[in-house]
Amino acid sequence: MFWILSLLLVVLAVLFVLVPVIRHNTSSVQVGLTARNAANLIIFQERAKEIEQDLKEGLLDSEQYTSLKAELERTLLSDVNDETDKQDSHSHSGLTLKSPVKLIPVLAVALTLPLSYYLYESWGFRNDLALAQIIEQSRLAGDDPMLIRDQIFELGAIVEQDPENGWALYFIARHLVSLGQMPEAAVFFERAAQFIDNPADQAVVLGQYAQAKYIISEQQMTEEVRVIVSQAQRLNPDEPAILQLLGADAFVNQDFQAAITYWQRLLNMGPDDEDAAFLRSVIAQAQDMLGAPTAAGQSEPDAMNQTAKIEISLTISPELTLPAETRVFVSAQQVEGGGPPLAAKFLSIGDLPTIVSLSDSDAVGPFNLSSAQSVSVVATISLSGSADVQSGDYQVRSESVSLQQSETPVRLQLMIRDMVP
Repeated sequence: MFWILSLLLVVLAVLFVLVPVIRHNTSSVQVGLTARNAANLIIFQERAKEIEQDLKEGLLDSEQYTSLKAELERTLLSDVNDETDKQDSHSHSGLTLKSPVKLIPVLAVALTLPLSYYLYESWGFRNDLALAQIIEQSRLAGDDPMLIRDQIFELGAIVEQDPENGWALYFIARHLVSLGQMPEAAVFFERAAQFIDNPADQAVVLGQYAQAKYIISEQQMTEEVRVIVSQAQRLNPDEPAILQLLGADAFVNQDFQAAITYWQRLLNMGPDDEDAAFLRSVIAQAQDMLGAPTAAGQSEPDAMNQTAKIEISLTISPELTLPAETRVFVSAQQVEGGGPPLAAKFLSIGDLPTIVSLSDSDAVGPFNLSSAQSVSVVATISLSGSADVQSGDYQVRSESVSLQQSETPVRLQLMIRDMVP
């Protein structure tokens, strides 16, 4: 269908060039002939009036008048015939392809088709179209190992032509996971993350890369896995794959409160009914293991929402003009010491001004807001899309805020003077 549509467009473009070229010669000849005939007729009429006036004034007798008028009419007919012959001769000579006026458009039309396809091969997105077709076919493949292997080979052919096609690498990794080949999948996840530029998409790939490494290390949170988790969280603190991993690891290590926190964050993101039911069941199981059952008459989500909370009124100065999709990170950090934020959310410039609410459900590490008495709120405009602050970003930080006494929103405004040197 793509090639048929592209061919139709090429034919349409050719017609736009050839039709005016063909019509130009005939129309120009006709216009020139009409103009000259009109001029000859005007001259004839003026001359006829002059000799009629001479007849009336007696300067000519009737015989002279008749002779002059006949001569004038013969001249008019002769001029018209001569102009017609010249125009016919000119029109026939103008139809030849030797004329530069006609040769250039004809050559342009002749080169349109091969040049268009050559440029498409060089600059087009042919591999992306092939990738989209393979992805569509993968939905029909299901769990059939033979079909999955066939698709891996098809994706491999795309990678051979375009080694930096991040999405082809990513789907190879996904198929390898389906086949249980975790070490190979981890390699492709790592390569895919290098070539996918969108921060949110890169976080998705890193999340699944971390899960693959976690499984390879026999469900151990190794330093390598922690580094990958940290990279994903800097891009998206709410990446579901990371929250799943951290929740499962916390539960295995009997840190049930942390597991509840991570799973509750996933539940707050509005998963489908099946996933939500599973999350509620594992949260209830972790609560039982923790020895802190839900209060009577209170739903599990309501009980979980009774945690530390802080609100931030975030605005941006009118003089600071940035694209609406530029990412903004808002976090609550410990007043003293380093470590990951106690809570964090990300939004975009287009969302401002707004009120941002941070609570224990927004934790991005082993500690949450309830673990601190006071915090410092930080807002960062990231031009790169990463939570790692870089030169050229904008960042503003509040004074120490007491969580027990904070009732009004913390007010922060990002301004040009807040640029990071």
